[in-house]
Amino acid sequence: MNSNEMEFRELVSRMFDEYIINEMPAHLLQLHPDTGPIETIEVVDRFSLRSYYETTVNEISEDDVVHNADEEWEDAILRLIKEKIRYAILSHRWVNGDLETSFQYMQSKVEVKSFDWHVGGLGKLYAFCQKARNDFNCSFAWCDMCCIDKTSSSELDEAIRSMFRWYRNSHICITYLQETDSIDDLAKDEWFKRGWTLLELLAPFRMKFYGKSWAALKPLHESKNDKCLDNILQEISCVTRIPETDLRAFIPGTNRVQEKMVWASSRRTTKAEDIAYSLIGIFDVSLMVAYGEGKRAFYRLMEAILQRCDHWEIFSWKGSSSSYNAALPADPSCYATVGNMGNFDAEEQLNNERYIIGDRKFSLTNHGLKIKVLLVRVEKVHETIVEGTHGSRKRLVFSHGALGNVELTCMHSKHEPRMEWAFGIIDFWQQYEGGGRAFLDPCRKSRPYTAFLLSYHSNASPDARWRKEMTKDVVHIWPQRHMADSLTVLYL
Repeated sequence: MNSNEMEFRELVSRMFDEYIINEMPAHLLQLHPDTGPIETIEVVDRFSLRSYYETTVNEISEDDVVHNADEEWEDAILRLIKEKIRYAILSHRWVNGDLETSFQYMQSKVEVKSFDWHVGGLGKLYAFCQKARNDFNCSFAWCDMCCIDKTSSSELDEAIRSMFRWYRNSHICITYLQETDSIDDLAKDEWFKRGWTLLELLAPFRMKFYGKSWAALKPLHESKNDKCLDNILQEISCVTRIPETDLRAFIPGTNRVQEKMVWASSRRTTKAEDIAYSLIGIFDVSLMVAYGEGKRAFYRLMEAILQRCDHWEIFSWKGSSSSYNAALPADPSCYATVGNMGNFDAEEQLNNERYIIGDRKFSLTNHGLKIKVLLVRVEKVHETIVEGTHGSRKRLVFSHGALGNVELTCMHSKHEPRMEWAFGIIDFWQQYEGGGRAFLDPCRKSRPYTAFLLSYHSNASPDARWRKEMTKDVVHIWPQRHMADSLTVLYL
């Protein structure tokens, strides 16, 4: 072996070790033997995975490395390593009894013939392992029921923060829909209403859906990857409101915050914190796991997103605000359904070539959210009380010469009789050399401007006198003529 070959071999070995340690689950299930019927299922650590695949990875030669035009040499090697390491991962909905098939129960090598089938979740686990072996030739599998030692806070923390990567790196995600017999039943299945399954839908590149009798919704001879089937993706897109392009190959990040929050808006989690933790990978942010903090977890998620997001649409929400900052929403349900984003995206791209749209330098400070808005003072001209299931609310009508009348339902009932009001427009336009002046132009806008409803409190400290009010709907403004003014800095 010459020096170049040795150098290549050392590079592959190093990248293999790094991939196993940093990208693989801490524990997996190993299915014995490698071929034929499964006789035993054993919980092993990630280093057993390394030992199993070490020989296979060492067979990679320089001739095998064919990198794409936009791919670096080491990226091509890593892609080859990923293709060699195969494990199946389960996506399912937790039901009563699943907790019985725990890490502790499965920790010793379990013989299939001695299974106690009265243990909750064991039948589901065995069916999953059978599909992993028989349908996808995987000798390793991962399931959240028994592959996380939940008595270890560090392992649970790692699992939650790494969950997106673990699903993405899997050879196949086997998805069990226990209320589904056919594609026509997808909309009724509770799997599409749970918080964690949003991540499990978006992260894998390869998925196979199985119904309640563990029959594939589409035969294996048609496709081993349902993300390649247009009819399934079309149906899932209708159920979830997620575009088919994202279902096929989702890219995590802090862009399109409003749209991604809409995907999560109708989903539920048993623990309040999981609403936030299940979105960590989707937004590709880092968040400490601290069960017991309740709804503060979602506020911390928004903090993390704000550090890397510079688009005004993150503030386009309605309903209850966070207890920790009035400018941030309480949870994903506050985000309104996104309409046709196609024309809007094209308009944004065109306008950004000539204008700045909204404040791109907003930030959270110890005085609250610092943000520049186009402040338009308005008068309250009419007020009515609206009775609802959650108590009474005030329906307010505001008037401004250039805006006409704007009617809003305000969720806060304690207002001073002579309170001052304003709209803080957040998606104003500004020329790159505008000298601080911003404008609204109805001729150049295909949809309304978005604003905060603000009330003025003269007794508050100078930088906190304007406060954001909670409204039942997103505040939309249709200017009737051109408006221009200097920007106002708010602390909300």
